[in-house]
Amino acid sequence: MDHKSLRSIILRRLDDGGLPLDAPAKLNMRYGSKQPCSACGEPLHPAQVEYELSYPDGRPTYLMHLGCAGLWEALR
Repeated sequence: MDHKSLRSIILRRLDDGGLPLDAPAKLNMRYGSKQPCSACGEPLHPAQVEYELSYPDGRPTYLMHLGCAGLWEALR
């Protein structure tokens, strides 16, 4: 996926509440769990770093690729 398309997807998810606007209470990193990325929807492969963003207020946990997490951080 190209940078422009990914940017547009993340902006749309920020606008519709699909991604949080605030920083997580806890951030973990590990190898990919094969789950879909909360930003781009592509699987997080075991050879990739997976960012896990956790919030204490009952919101879901968000999983993201390194590049998706960086772009989310820049756009939020």
